[in-house]
Amino acid sequence: MADINGRAAAEFAAGRKVLADSQGDRSVAVCEMPTTYTAAQNDTVGTGLILKKGARLLSGVTISNATNAASVTLAVGIRNALTKAAIDATAIAAATAITTAATAQVNTGTKITAGQRYVLDQDAEIYFTLAGGTPTANAAIRVEVPYIGP
Repeated sequence: MADINGRAAAEFAAGRKVLADSQGDRSVAVCEMPTTYTAAQNDTVGTGLILKKGARLLSGVTISNATNAASVTLAVGIRNALTKAAIDATAIAAATAITTAATAQVNTGTKITAGQRYVLDQDAEIYFTLAGGTPTANAAIRVEVPYIGP
């Protein structure tokens, strides 16, 4: 049976540096909607939580939400921390139905699916997009985003 080197072992064998994003303390950014809010369809919500350049996004994203209006979806993306320009609107979670109260792992983001390795190339804010319908006012939403910091 063959023994294949993983990425870190292959880097060691080649005499190259292993990046810090392969091993380190796992942190979790906890993003929550305010206690009182009113939102419209297609509104974006800035969380104010900034992941530093060099942070590595991990799978295990959890969305927990109260019951929301019919057809409402939540996408979780990243945007430039200063300019607020979108880097990827679905980097962390693609449009996910939040019509029924639930807590679930949602690993559908474009930067964490398919076994890929994504390391931020700039400081980025986590943000939400509410779409598909008019969100219920004050409905609780919490998103937990795991990452390895730089």
